[in-house]
Amino acid sequence: MVQRLTAYLEELREARAEGEDFAYGEKTAYTECLELIQLWEGAKENGLDYEIEKKYPL
Repeated sequence: MVQRLTAYLEELREARAEGEDFAYGEKTAYTECLELIQLWEGAKENGLDYEIEKKYPL
């Protein structure tokens, strides 16, 4: 799940700059999902060993 969400975020990296409101909403939702997953004790072992909002700023 972590890999899929980060792949989606990579695809949407420029959505805000392009003014695509729907894509920006998707990016926000994926970021929120990753932040919830990051609360899990196994998050670091599954690739969430970074600050999500620094890597994928909204």
